[in-house]
Amino acid sequence: LNKSLAGEAVAHPSWYQTSLFVALLLAYYVWDTANSQKNRFRMQERGTYVERNTFPQLPWGTLKNPTYLKTKRGTKLLTGGWWGIARKIHYTADLVMALSWGLVTGTGSGIPYFYFFFFTTVLVHRVSRDIELCKEKYGADWDAYCKIVPYIFIP
Repeated sequence: LNKSLAGEAVAHPSWYQTSLFVALLLAYYVWDTANSQKNRFRMQERGTYVERNTFPQLPWGTLKNPTYLKTKRGTKLLTGGWWGIARKIHYTADLVMALSWGLVTGTGSGIPYFYFFFFTTVLVHRVSRDIELCKEKYGADWDAYCKIVPYIFIP
């Protein structure tokens, strides 16, 4: 199923494949629950949150009594859950998933890694732009938020 450029099967030890699979599952869990926490926090603030028991509802997707920083604008910046660990933890999970998709193909070609490097470039640019916009939007509140959550991608 997985072939090299020479047409030979790419084989990895089972521990390697298992490690990649576990990393992929953990990254998906972080990505999904981080996005759920953010979205449900917003819905709770607006009073539109409806608890669902449909698939897939992963544990820790909804924060009970989430912590946040209330800004002078009246908005709230989430500081609980995954968002208290890193400001863009969902991007970290995205990058781990992208890298695992390349690593499973081996090192015979750089093509499977194109997505990871391209995506890294896009996300670093997006984060730098977001930081500038948030500094402008929140002012001193953004500085306070960055002290509470000092890491961007990886704690």
